[in-house]
Amino acid sequence: MKFFNKKPPIETPLVYQKLNPHIGIVIENLKDITKIKAFHKEQLKSLVREHSVVVIKGKRSWTEDEQKRFTNQLGKLELPVIYSIPPVQLDTNSTNGKVKKGSGLFWHSDNSYQENPSYLSVFQMIEIPASGTKTSFVSLINFYKNLPDQDKLLWRDYGVVYRDNVVHPLLWKHPFNGKYTAYFDIGFSTDIRTHFFDNEILPIKKSNQVFNYINDRLSNEASLIEHNWEEGDIVILDNYAVAHRADLLMEQEKRILLRMTTEGIYF
Repeated sequence: MKFFNKKPPIETPLVYQKLNPHIGIVIENLKDITKIKAFHKEQLKSLVREHSVVVIKGKRSWTEDEQKRFTNQLGKLELPVIYSIPPVQLDTNSTNGKVKKGSGLFWHSDNSYQENPSYLSVFQMIEIPASGTKTSFVSLINFYKNLPDQDKLLWRDYGVVYRDNVVHPLLWKHPFNGKYTAYFDIGFSTDIRTHFFDNEILPIKKSNQVFNYINDRLSNEASLIEHNWEEGDIVILDNYAVAHRADLLMEQEKRILLRMTTEGIYF
């Protein structure tokens, strides 16, 4: 009796298009992400690390449990999960002036105020308003690359203070690709320390100048992309490489976005 060794099937790589020369891709041939194969899962992880933002056009809606299982394959699932349901408004009458209501409208990385902030975010759009909705993304690696040298030199020891006195470096190295990047959340940042390990705080006027300067540069970055959501869309985001912000909706509009995150791996 002869035995024949069957060759393993040749897997078809994921096919994608770039959204921007700097960040972002759309995967075109993943029909059912709930049945993703091990080969594609590893390729997907690699694509997230390389392109920072991965969009998968909705073929069918996930259940919450399906999204949990998928997210847990990319890293350790972080609880709780978040259903983001605006309307949100800017709180111009904040009593403490520290945390801005509707912080998703500012450039941010998810869960920045944690001691070990989230690495990946996995979003699924559940319901969009009739007028549509979008999220903007910008490369923090590109932001650093385009900073004037004097700013890099001045900011290299800066620490950004978040709520509960959590502090993270403003400039640092990405844990996977080793590229210099920034880490910043305009909505949850409260102060800037002149040195990461000291308690000396920049004067409020100077801190605001830095915050506004960063916001302006991010808003005019060549790497900025805008994703116009459709129901069922899935977006995977590297919070260590990209900042994002939502658009402002009218009070009567409703947008339901289910977000899950993986635990931090660097700080």
